[in-house]
Amino acid sequence: MKAMLLAGAAAIMLTGAARAAPADPVIDRYVAWRGGAAFEKATTVHMVGQATYGAYSGPVERWISPDRTREAAALGVLRTDESVSPGDSWTVTLSGQVEALPPQEIAAARRRAALAFDDVLRGADGARVTLAPAETLDGVTYAVVRLSFEGPDRYDLLIDPATGALGAARVTENKATTLTRYADWRMVDAVRMPFREIRQTQDDPQPVTMDFRAVEVGRRAAAAVWKRPAAKRLYAFTGAAKVSQALGFEFYLGSRIYIPAKVQGIETHVLLDSGAEASVLDKAWAEKAGIKPGAAVWASGTGGGEAAELAGGVDIDLGGVVLKNLTVALIDMGPIEKLIGRPIPVILGKEVMNELVVDLDFEGRTIAFHEPSGFRPPAGAVPVAASPSGGLRAVPVSIEGKPPVLMDFDIGNGSPLIVFSDYVARTGLLTDGRKVSKTLSGAVGGVRTRDVATVKAITFGGVTFHDVPATFPGSDGSSVDSARTLGNIGLPVLSRFHLYTDYAHDRLWLKPVAHAADTPFPKDRSGFVARMDGAVAKVLMVAPGSPAEAAGFKTGDNLAAFNGKPLSQEQIQSLKILPAGTKIGVTLADGSTKTLVLSDYF
Repeated sequence: MKAMLLAGAAAIMLTGAARAAPADPVIDRYVAWRGGAAFEKATTVHMVGQATYGAYSGPVERWISPDRTREAAALGVLRTDESVSPGDSWTVTLSGQVEALPPQEIAAARRRAALAFDDVLRGADGARVTLAPAETLDGVTYAVVRLSFEGPDRYDLLIDPATGALGAARVTENKATTLTRYADWRMVDAVRMPFREIRQTQDDPQPVTMDFRAVEVGRRAAAAVWKRPAAKRLYAFTGAAKVSQALGFEFYLGSRIYIPAKVQGIETHVLLDSGAEASVLDKAWAEKAGIKPGAAVWASGTGGGEAAELAGGVDIDLGGVVLKNLTVALIDMGPIEKLIGRPIPVILGKEVMNELVVDLDFEGRTIAFHEPSGFRPPAGAVPVAASPSGGLRAVPVSIEGKPPVLMDFDIGNGSPLIVFSDYVARTGLLTDGRKVSKTLSGAVGGVRTRDVATVKAITFGGVTFHDVPATFPGSDGSSVDSARTLGNIGLPVLSRFHLYTDYAHDRLWLKPVAHAADTPFPKDRSGFVARMDGAVAKVLMVAPGSPAEAAGFKTGDNLAAFNGKPLSQEQIQSLKILPAGTKIGVTLADGSTKTLVLSDYF
């Protein structure tokens, strides 16, 4: 939702490549249409109005000046606030936490804001300006003035070639496209300005509409406009404590962390997920708990996107420390629960890591929470940078001896490693002769077919791990299709350390557990993906070249028993990772039997 509401940041005027000659006539007409000399002199804009996103509506205010920008919208529980200025760029989360913006997002925001002025069309910000093929939008044929910079992002202005009128701007950043249509143009201090914007983000069925009641050109903002909001403390320890009691957690199948908790005073368990930008409640569970949902928003996940609802005022008690007044997303977790084989009433997202040092002891199976200001890392713990990136944190990881790259730090990822398509294209990782097969993976947004292969080695936190099963999503438009980070490192790797998250100081602290580098990673050796459907398990996919394919299994088969025992999702997951050579007698629902011989097929 943040990306849909934010206009972007300020334009820093840099020398750069000149515009390409074919675009000159279109640009000249556009500049004249916007106001000619008055538009060329304009460097500041202030806009106040009303923003609407589905059933959410509320005030929005935007400031853009030559070296800074800010936009804030308050649509009930859906609130956004982002500012970019020299030396201090930040954003505010749904629950009111203030986070630093990473350099790549600052640069992108500045480029978006530069579209409000003419300088970028003259080569400022290092822009390369070309004329792309004409396009028709809403029945009008437009010339497309394209601005490109270093990297794959691009910025298009759709301009009427005869009049110079601007119909829309299309921004493609980090593989996601947003189209903004402009309307209700009025002259403000001799500059033509849009009083209506309709912004449509890729895959989101709901546009954001902004209707401005006041637009000013040339007004200088007061210093208070750029001031970072005071940090909002969302946690409270019991009494004068600075650390919570150590809670035992369930380490489900070595790939999920379930923590006992109370949510709105109701005892339950929560799934810890540093890859969730906001905490999530299952819709059915939330309804039973009396948590009332708001209107629909769009949520992106590793499986793509889906509709979600927001709810505010949620408290999560973690045994001696309480997170208060969170704004959470409500999503139907049923499909994910069936695939994992375990209920997921609540996902505890990054809010807890923003607020506290999280101490995860995987050998002792305990978790504790520390006040950041008083935390001191234990002797022997190694610091690892955890940089802000796309609302999450990214850590350096080296693949097969190559230079380290940033990968998302994701405790909620049950696989050891996800490698994004840009890294694969850059290195040829899947075209070097290694065995490649297929699987189904995902979470929020559903599941998708993806490549799987084994990475010979990765180095993280000073430890080198060998024969790491990895998933390769390709360019599929999901949250694991990014150019700003190049992969995702998951719990089967992270759990090989005593782990301390210290977001307040942009780092992790790691101590390898015994035999961290020597213990083989669990690996699917069956080649089928199956999900319980009543008393049987339905085969959703059979991997090419796998033992399941060799044994004659087909997509759609209904499995009734393994080795004569009735099935559960947990049993299916556990048996699939047994050693190569293990034989499993599989009984199908029709009474027929097959023998599955496990082996390494990727």
